[in-house]
Amino acid sequence: MESHQYIATANRACSLLYSYIREHADRLWLLPVNVCPDVPLTFCLAKVAFKFIDIDSDTLCIDLNEVEKILHQSTSGRIGLLFVRTYGVLKDTSKDFKRLKSVCRDTLIIDDRCLCIPERTPSFWGADMVLYSTGHCKQIDLGGGGLAFYSKMESYKIDPLLEYNGTDEEIIYKKAFKQGRQLESIPNGWLRMGSYDSPNVFFSKIEEAIPERLAYREQINRIYVNNLPSSIQLSQEFQNWRFNIVVERTIKESILSNLFKYGLFASTHYHSANRLFDNVTYTNSDELYSGVINLFNDKYYTEEQAMDTCKIINITLGK
Repeated sequence: MESHQYIATANRACSLLYSYIREHADRLWLLPVNVCPDVPLTFCLAKVAFKFIDIDSDTLCIDLNEVEKILHQSTSGRIGLLFVRTYGVLKDTSKDFKRLKSVCRDTLIIDDRCLCIPERTPSFWGADMVLYSTGHCKQIDLGGGGLAFYSKMESYKIDPLLEYNGTDEEIIYKKAFKQGRQLESIPNGWLRMGSYDSPNVFFSKIEEAIPERLAYREQINRIYVNNLPSSIQLSQEFQNWRFNIVVERTIKESILSNLFKYGLFASTHYHSANRLFDNVTYTNSDELYSGVINLFNDKYYTEEQAMDTCKIINITLGK
């Protein structure tokens, strides 16, 4: 039976991540290149080394075969892995994590479940830290809040020297992506570390919100499943945080443009985050980005909007 007695809460998940990697800064951390840009920017703030890895074209998560190669090649044996659950996909990774730790016993694994619904007693599946978020646009959106479970004694430490001046890093990196350029400088002053509710109070809020979230997600997802071509739908395991479709790159922008023209919404999700730092090509992540569209399935998107979204997508596809 796994123990979950080491728990910390904070104002946001990045605060918990910053605290943890600062405590384990003596290693190279491997990040999936399709990660939210806030994550590598958190590593930059913490002055902790990281390396991007492409995703696996089937799992859409970090390529664990590539991770294993790096572990075999490591001379120090000091490696950390941030395993991101792409689109909130949740499956048992215990065999994978065990395999990696058999290569390099000292490997630390952060299981990033920020796009998953938080569980009171999650299975660690061999991870050292399980990280959740209830911030903006997450499955359980409480307007803020992060939650961490640790496999052994760890604590959340607020860095009193970390500058905060209200800089909006999202505006900065979205502008860079739009202009197709790297960041001119690494933004500072955007991460405010703070406390949050106690775990019990936090989970009371989470569990109160879960039934409505699950019911509404199922309701909206059913509209997409029944009204969009099955050929463009990702498999069901990826349809939790949003409902995701993949189309030809030539038609993706047309779909988004037509949706916006009629007052509807969709998102394109994250570009390969390395584009903020370099021009390296990561084939699988770049390919996914070029065709994926995230359709909304939360309480802010009505059934009528979902139906209209399907109609416009089908018309644009010529269906």
